[in-house]
Amino acid sequence: MRLIFILVSALISQLALANTPLTQAPSPEVLEQLSKHNQQQAVLDSLLPQFRGVNLVRPFAEYETTGYVFFNDDNYYGYATDIKRGIARNMPEGVTLVVYTTRTNTGYLNRLRETYGQWVDDSQLLILSVPRSGSNNFWTRDNLPLPVWDDSRFALVDARYYYNFEPDAFLINLYGAIGKKHEYFFEGGNFIANTRGECIVVNRRRSYPGGVSDTAAIPDSVFENYYGCKKLIRFKHLKGIGHSDEVVKFMTDDIVVTDTEEYVDTLEAMGYEVHMLPEPDRRYETYVNSLQVNDTLFVPVFGESGDKRAVEVYRKLGLGLKIVPLNTRDLATRGQGGIHCITMNYPDVPMENLARLLGATIY
Repeated sequence: MRLIFILVSALISQLALANTPLTQAPSPEVLEQLSKHNQQQAVLDSLLPQFRGVNLVRPFAEYETTGYVFFNDDNYYGYATDIKRGIARNMPEGVTLVVYTTRTNTGYLNRLRETYGQWVDDSQLLILSVPRSGSNNFWTRDNLPLPVWDDSRFALVDARYYYNFEPDAFLINLYGAIGKKHEYFFEGGNFIANTRGECIVVNRRRSYPGGVSDTAAIPDSVFENYYGCKKLIRFKHLKGIGHSDEVVKFMTDDIVVTDTEEYVDTLEAMGYEVHMLPEPDRRYETYVNSLQVNDTLFVPVFGESGDKRAVEVYRKLGLGLKIVPLNTRDLATRGQGGIHCITMNYPDVPMENLARLLGATIY
């Protein structure tokens, strides 16, 4: 069945984030104080913060069951075309690939479906038209809301995005999910977590036309209350653009991979089994930026000597994963991210009452 969901523009103004009040944005002075404090707290040793109390929110871990993989229709001048084709061709059974776009032209939407229909079964493909807002919607991991479990109910957490691309209300209504919003700039690529609520971020600061992304300025309480972090590790920004998904990855609750020696002592102090990945030859390339979709692992490779070794590190974890290497050199070396950056995992939850919730037209 060919399903193309188009949101009626008149409905957009009526969408709200599940009655969650907006938090007032902190002043620049407060942000600066928080940033200085949390930069000093960034750890390269075993001194880790411990949160108190009982929090029923917990993060969705990537190695849990994925029901949907999202990415944008943009291929960034063709540099992401082969990556997205490779993901579509190897999409595990039972997982739906959702290709979203801000375009509403029926002819374009049909062509988009025909393109991806060459590589993934029609029953596993949705083409989704989301409300147009902001710009630079290419980096899916950064601009879509992050999934969490709130007292066992599916929820989506909306942070501010400096390119102002904000389809969060649309997706919250699409899933019938709980909506949680805070007013700090934060990118999903800088958030790695396991099912115990142990979370890793990198304290990075970078200015953009739409605002300043300063992870150190985000209080621990935001990660605890919104994202369900029971423990938070703040690593110093040592390389790359400064996202945690470039430098460390949870493979299970207890197994992590990294390519950064300086982080190993902290990770081992947490009790993790740490496996070292090689560092590629060029800046911004990283083998850590892989994507796990159930029993399939999409691994970035670059046509370099470390490719084979990186694949072997993942294989020797003994997790029984099907490993699919995808060449990401053209995208990564331009500082535009990798496989994990341009995709998003959502759990296997129902999309409830789509036509009623969205006022959508189904073709």
